[in-house]
Amino acid sequence: MISMERIKRIKAYNIDIKLPEPFSISFKTFTHAENILIVIETENGFIGYGEAAPFKPITGDSREEAIEFAKITARELVNLNILDAELLHKKLNEISLKSGIISQTIIAAIDMAMYDIIGKIRNTPVYKLLGAGKPHLVANTITIGIKSPDEMAETAKKLREEFSKYGLRRIKLKLSGDLRKDVERVLKVSNVFPGELTLDANQGYKDPDDAVRLLKTLYDEIGDRVILLEEPCPKGDLTKLKYVKEHSEIPIFADESAATFEDAKKVVAANAADGINIKLQKAGGIYYGLKIAELAKEHNLKLMVGCMLETGISIAAGIHFATALENMINTDLDSDLTLKINILENVLPFENGCRKPLDSPGLGIKLHPIMESLINGDLIINPIL
Repeated sequence: MISMERIKRIKAYNIDIKLPEPFSISFKTFTHAENILIVIETENGFIGYGEAAPFKPITGDSREEAIEFAKITARELVNLNILDAELLHKKLNEISLKSGIISQTIIAAIDMAMYDIIGKIRNTPVYKLLGAGKPHLVANTITIGIKSPDEMAETAKKLREEFSKYGLRRIKLKLSGDLRKDVERVLKVSNVFPGELTLDANQGYKDPDDAVRLLKTLYDEIGDRVILLEEPCPKGDLTKLKYVKEHSEIPIFADESAATFEDAKKVVAANAADGINIKLQKAGGIYYGLKIAELAKEHNLKLMVGCMLETGISIAAGIHFATALENMINTDLDSDLTLKINILENVLPFENGCRKPLDSPGLGIKLHPIMESLINGDLIINPIL
């Protein structure tokens, strides 16, 4: 068993991918995925891949901050033992303190590349590295951004047809914070899609009573077909979050309010949610995601794993992570399915309504040859370092 494998080089690239159509949440409309690819090479030729998807209001870092942090880490991590996760994250924390820049997404990308390399060295898929003998599979959602109620219903019909071959049984709906329209959105979608629904308000309900009214109306109309609501109220307002939780038949999950392990501890201490949405981009990768998962398990909280506008690189990491955990009830790992361009040569499985990890060593991913070129303006790749 190899006990030492030094980092030889870290490379980084901007990746810009045009979305097929604008994607809206309660406070932002996206037209592109603007991410960063991290490639770590070791002294003995092992290569690991990770991805950062910074978005300041959710991950806490802008793309500019992420790029600057990537440049610093590329210098500071050379010769570090990639097999020592604790040492690697300790060094990343030291870099954050010294530089004054905290980039959870670059930390996550480096973490993903680390696990990818460890799996390749040990000839083991990442989910097995995390202790799972076989993948724990749960239903995965496809997300519909905010549109008019009729447009969302029409999109739901299209998704039902497009993803029927994958056994799609859950759809996630973004909500706006407008009580009347959100009720109409959900009910119209429920009329054309017979499966389960998850909801995400992205902090849209400033008045928690409106969120409670939303949930009561929906529960009375369609019952437990709605399996959870994410982050109804403003980020960090745990009093409002707890109020909604205590007045809802539908489980309430913390998302933006549980960005990091420290945030998750506050949510648990306040007893403010029924579950936590772990996003590796905001948590700082698998290493800290596992800490959040263990905390949730200790306090009988359920888990889901979500994503930003990520490609198959970090979606693969999310799938391995999610399928290693038994207190997982939902995954929302779908952004790679809705991008125009697949930057992986191999396809990440979506079967019987669930995302499955690749069974090859590490993350199991292979980059597509298009990563070397510019495709009609829909894909732009620029080296950072």
